[in-house]
Amino acid sequence: MDGPASSAVAGHDRRGRFVNGHRKYAARRRRVAERLQELCADYDASSPVNRQLLSIAAQHLDDAAVTRIAAKRASSTRAAMKILDRIPRKPPAASMTARQLLDHL
Repeated sequence: MDGPASSAVAGHDRRGRFVNGHRKYAARRRRVAERLQELCADYDASSPVNRQLLSIAAQHLDDAAVTRIAAKRASSTRAAMKILDRIPRKPPAASMTARQLLDHL
Protein backbone atom coordinates (compact mmCIF):
# COMPACT_ATOMS: atom_id res chain seq x y z
CA MET A 1 0.00 0.00 0.00
CA ASP A 2 1.39 3.40 -0.99
CA GLY A 3 1.40 6.37 1.33
CA PRO A 4 1.17 6.70 5.09
CA ALA A 5 -1.23 4.59 7.10
CA SER A 6 -2.23 7.49 9.34
CA SER A 7 -4.72 10.29 8.83
CA ALA A 8 -2.00 12.50 7.33
CA VAL A 9 -3.69 12.10 3.95
CA ALA A 10 -6.76 14.27 3.36
CA GLY A 11 -10.00 12.33 3.14
CA HIS A 12 -8.78 9.37 5.20
CA ASP A 13 -9.49 8.33 8.77
CA ARG A 14 -6.90 7.08 11.28
CA ARG A 15 -6.89 3.60 9.77
CA GLY A 16 -6.29 4.93 6.27
CA ARG A 17 -9.81 4.32 4.98
CA PHE A 18 -11.74 6.88 2.96
CA VAL A 19 -14.21 9.02 4.89
CA ASN A 20 -17.68 9.86 3.64
CA GLY A 21 -17.94 12.95 1.47
CA HIS A 22 -14.36 12.90 0.20
CA ARG A 23 -14.14 12.89 -3.57
CA LYS A 24 -10.96 13.10 -5.62
CA TYR A 25 -12.75 15.18 -8.24
CA ALA A 26 -13.84 17.79 -5.72
CA ALA A 27 -10.40 17.88 -4.12
CA ARG A 28 -8.78 18.44 -7.52
CA ARG A 29 -11.23 21.22 -8.34
CA ARG A 30 -10.35 22.95 -5.05
CA ARG A 31 -6.61 22.63 -5.70
CA VAL A 32 -6.97 23.97 -9.26
CA ALA A 33 -9.12 26.88 -8.02
CA GLU A 34 -6.49 27.80 -5.42
CA ARG A 35 -3.72 27.62 -8.00
CA LEU A 36 -5.81 29.72 -10.40
CA GLN A 37 -6.17 32.45 -7.76
CA GLU A 38 -2.39 32.46 -7.30
CA LEU A 39 -1.84 32.75 -11.05
CA CYS A 40 -4.43 35.52 -11.39
CA ALA A 41 -2.51 37.51 -8.79
CA ASP A 42 0.66 37.33 -10.91
CA TYR A 43 -0.67 37.36 -14.48
CA ASP A 44 -3.09 39.57 -16.44
CA ALA A 45 -6.50 37.87 -16.24
CA SER A 46 -8.51 40.80 -17.59
CA SER A 47 -9.70 39.04 -20.75
CA PRO A 48 -11.73 35.81 -20.85
CA VAL A 49 -9.10 34.21 -23.10
CA ASN A 50 -6.32 34.89 -20.59
CA ARG A 51 -8.52 33.62 -17.76
CA GLN A 52 -9.17 30.37 -19.63
CA LEU A 53 -5.48 29.94 -20.42
CA LEU A 54 -4.64 30.49 -16.75
CA SER A 55 -7.19 27.84 -15.84
CA ILE A 56 -5.57 25.33 -18.20
CA ALA A 57 -2.13 26.21 -16.83
CA ALA A 58 -3.43 25.68 -13.29
CA GLN A 59 -4.66 22.21 -14.27
CA HIS A 60 -1.26 21.35 -15.74
CA LEU A 61 0.52 22.61 -12.63
CA ASP A 62 -1.80 20.54 -10.44
CA ASP A 63 -1.05 17.45 -12.53
CA ALA A 64 2.67 18.12 -12.11
CA ALA A 65 2.26 18.53 -8.36
CA VAL A 66 0.39 15.28 -7.70
CA THR A 67 1.79 12.81 -10.21
CA ARG A 68 4.42 10.29 -9.25
CA ILE A 69 5.69 9.74 -12.78
CA ALA A 70 8.68 11.96 -13.53
CA ALA A 71 8.03 12.13 -17.27
CA LYS A 72 4.43 13.27 -16.76
CA ARG A 73 5.54 15.77 -14.13
CA ALA A 74 8.07 17.26 -16.55
CA SER A 75 5.67 17.40 -19.51
CA SER A 76 2.89 18.95 -17.40
CA THR A 77 5.26 21.59 -16.07
CA ARG A 78 6.54 22.34 -19.57
CA ALA A 79 2.99 22.66 -20.94
CA ALA A 80 2.03 25.04 -18.14
CA MET A 81 5.13 27.16 -18.72
CA LYS A 82 4.47 27.39 -22.46
CA ILE A 83 0.94 28.62 -21.74
CA LEU A 84 2.14 31.11 -19.13
CA ASP A 85 4.72 32.50 -21.56
CA ARG A 86 1.85 33.71 -23.76
CA ILE A 87 0.13 35.67 -21.00
CA PRO A 88 1.57 39.03 -19.93
CA ARG A 89 2.55 39.43 -16.30
CA LYS A 90 1.03 42.17 -14.22
CA PRO A 91 3.38 45.13 -13.83
CA PRO A 92 5.03 45.34 -10.41
CA ALA A 93 3.59 47.84 -7.98
CA ALA A 94 5.22 51.22 -8.46
CA SER A 95 7.30 52.23 -5.49
CA MET A 96 7.51 55.82 -4.35
CA THR A 97 10.54 57.85 -5.37
CA ALA A 98 12.67 59.67 -2.83
CA ARG A 99 11.04 63.00 -3.78
CA GLN A 100 7.55 61.57 -3.29
CA LEU A 101 8.54 60.19 0.10
CA LEU A 102 9.87 63.62 1.19
CA ASP A 103 6.75 65.36 -0.08
CA HIS A 104 4.59 62.80 1.69
CA LEU A 105 6.14 63.67 5.08
